[in-house]
Amino acid sequence: MRFSVKRLLAFSFISCLGSLVFGVSTHAETLPSPNDPLFPQQWDLRQIHAQEAWAVTTGTHSVTVAMIDSGVDFQHPDLAGIRVEDGWNFITNTSDTTPMVGPDQDDDAMSHGTIMTSLLAAQGNNGIGMAGMAWNINVMPLVVLDMNGAGSVDHITAAIRYAVNHGAEIINISLVGFEPDDDMDRAIKEAADAGVLVVAAAGNTSGWKDGLDLDQQPMYPACSLAGSSAILTVSATDPLDQKAPYANFGRTCVGISAPGHEMLGAHPFHGAARDASSTQYIAGVTGTSAAVPLVSGTAALIKSIRPDWGPAQIRARLMVTADPIDPVQKSDVRYKLGSGRLNAGRALQGLVAPRVSQGDGIQKLGLAAFSLLSRFHIFLPSL
Repeated sequence: MRFSVKRLLAFSFISCLGSLVFGVSTHAETLPSPNDPLFPQQWDLRQIHAQEAWAVTTGTHSVTVAMIDSGVDFQHPDLAGIRVEDGWNFITNTSDTTPMVGPDQDDDAMSHGTIMTSLLAAQGNNGIGMAGMAWNINVMPLVVLDMNGAGSVDHITAAIRYAVNHGAEIINISLVGFEPDDDMDRAIKEAADAGVLVVAAAGNTSGWKDGLDLDQQPMYPACSLAGSSAILTVSATDPLDQKAPYANFGRTCVGISAPGHEMLGAHPFHGAARDASSTQYIAGVTGTSAAVPLVSGTAALIKSIRPDWGPAQIRARLMVTADPIDPVQKSDVRYKLGSGRLNAGRALQGLVAPRVSQGDGIQKLGLAAFSLLSRFHIFLPSL
C-alpha cells in the first residue's frame, strides 16, 4: 500500500521541570506569555489554554516525540534549539532526515514535516517567530514521505518500531491511508505494550467536503485498533470549536479533537529553498495533520511531569480533561469528535511528579492526514 500526499493524506488551507520556570498561578496576568512575535496570532494555543499548561511545565529532555513524516529542517531559526534524537530516513535508508528536495519536488510535501515539528516544538520565548506546544522536549525525525508526499505502509510500520526501539515516549503520525494493514496494527500494539503512545490524524476529505464518517469509511492508522488505548486519533476544529469542514470524524475511531484551521507554521529553508528571500513561516495551515502535534505536545508535557504514566493513562487524561464541544456541532457529527476539544491547561492542572524514595528509580510502566497543502499564504514577518 502506498501513502500519497495528493490522494490519501489530509492538510488543506483556504514548569518547574522545564528550562524556563514559571509560577503556577492561572490568573491571566501571571500566565507565561512567550516573547515570540507571532505568538499573538497563534489562536490555537490560546484555544487549548497552552499558557496554563506552560505554567506547569514546558517539557523536559527526558521525553522524546518521534515525528513520522517528511524531512525536517532543524536549521530553521525556530527549530535550531530543539534537541534532536537520532532519526532515520526510510525512503533513502540513510540517517539524513532533512527535507528531500529536487527539481520535481512538491513544496507542500517537502515542507510538511517541518511544519508539524514547529507546531509540536518550535522554541518558545526565544524572541523568534512562533511557539510550539512543548518547547523543551526531544524530537526524533523519521522520514517516511518523499519529496512528492508518497510513502509505503511498510516504511510507516518500520518507523513505529524504530521509534519504540530508540526510546521515544510519544509517536506523532500526521498522515493516513485507506487500507488496513495487520503488521502496522501489530506495531502500534507493540508500541503501547512498550509504554509508547501513538497519536494519529483522523484525515481530511479531498474536494473540501464535510469530511468522511470513519464509522462508514475507516482510514488507517486512524482506525487501527479502534477503541483501544493503544492509539489516540485526532480530528480538527476551528476557532468556534466547530468541526473543521474538511476534517474526518467518527464515533469509534476519533478519541479527541484539537485546533487545525488557519494556523501558523515554520517553513523549511533547506536546500535550494535556502536563500535570502526564503519564506520563514506560512499562515493558513489547516488540517487534522496540524491538530495532531498539539495533542502529541500536550502528551509530552504530561509525560514530563508523570514519567511513570503509560499510554493508557496519558490518553485518558487528555480525553477526560477535554472541553465538551458537541452542543455546537451539526447533528450529523455530534458525538463523533471524541471526548471534546483538547484543553492542555486542564490536562496539566494539578499534576505532580510521583514521589520517589531515596535510592529508588522511577520505572516506566509497561502499561494527519495530509492532503496536499493546496492553498496557503506565505507569511514574511519582520523579525
